[in-house]
Amino acid sequence: MTPQLLLYNIACISFFLFTLISFFNPTKVNAVANKWFGLFLFSVGCLVLNTIIYEVKAEQSYTQLIAFNELSRFAMAPALYLSVLHFTLPDKAFKRSDYLHFIPFLLFFFYMAPVAFIPGASTWGNPGALPPAVGTSMALMMFVAVKAQMLVYWILAWYKLRQHQKNIRLINSNTEAVSLNWLKYLLLGVAFMLLIWYICVFFKVQFIITYAPFCYLAGSFFIFYFLLAQKEVYPFDEPELEDIGLIIQEKNGNEAVRKRIPDEQSDVLKNKLLHLMQTEKVYLNNELSLPLLAHEMSISTHELSYLLNAGFGMNFFQYVNKYRVEEAKQLMLSEKYRHLNILGIAFSVGFNSKTTFNTTFKKETGLAPSQFIQQAKSQSMGAPTWQ
Repeated sequence: MTPQLLLYNIACISFFLFTLISFFNPTKVNAVANKWFGLFLFSVGCLVLNTIIYEVKAEQSYTQLIAFNELSRFAMAPALYLSVLHFTLPDKAFKRSDYLHFIPFLLFFFYMAPVAFIPGASTWGNPGALPPAVGTSMALMMFVAVKAQMLVYWILAWYKLRQHQKNIRLINSNTEAVSLNWLKYLLLGVAFMLLIWYICVFFKVQFIITYAPFCYLAGSFFIFYFLLAQKEVYPFDEPELEDIGLIIQEKNGNEAVRKRIPDEQSDVLKNKLLHLMQTEKVYLNNELSLPLLAHEMSISTHELSYLLNAGFGMNFFQYVNKYRVEEAKQLMLSEKYRHLNILGIAFSVGFNSKTTFNTTFKKETGLAPSQFIQQAKSQSMGAPTWQ
């Protein structure tokens, strides 16, 4: 067995093993999303298995297995996309329209069905099954379509992820744990394997072909590492998830924004919210979320979101972190907290990340935290203001 073939075998086993882990989901989070991603991994494993069969020149002995493996080609892209949808949308449920993603799979199933299920049969695109021009065109279309489909669906998945990273600011005051950065790296790993695949298929660069199995193996472990890094994206109860789904749809323009709080009640709720923020300082809780604050207010998540937008002109992330920045400024100017460094101050006021603190602080004040401290020192000594 050549080193190249050995690597293909290890990669194939890895993809099937990671498929089982995704399906059984030992982390017990994002269960539906992980099942779709497991289908994606299974499809990739099937394609690698076919590569092994061709490498050992055993295609004549495993005609039906090859045909079955080929059927997974057009399930691969929709499975990846639907997985990302379930990771990023709080109330995502499988709808009838989602079946449309599998129309290419059904067409390819019809194309490959004779080989997969009838011993000795050939595909409809083989010579003699259809007129030569039609058969050749079908074979070429199938060859190109799966590559184009993967590229299009990867772009759509990336777009949904970027959209999610904006949407979570409506719900969370600290976004690091639920920003799905691990999914971003996972998609980049998929993109890397796609690039290797395209180079091998379309450009046939010998150097890349030689090291392709190693790249696939490395890609599989890279993907699996970030798959294990996931946390529950929306750890809320069903009613809250429904509210969050509606909030996101309104923000993205998919639902009309309706008035949810009467004018006479709005002022009362605004005063109650100001009391919670200014007197009780609930923003110091680094786990504060829109549903948690809504519970403190004794209103629904959707009503609080409406109150913040209509009454204060801000989303949840902006509103809470504005208070945190003001608190941080007070600590920086206080002799009592001079022993704290910037990270200590960030954690003290409710931030979970120095990066988020620095970015938010500069957006609110126009200065980085270190610059603000330096300016305060200069002013206290009577020196010129930092420029």
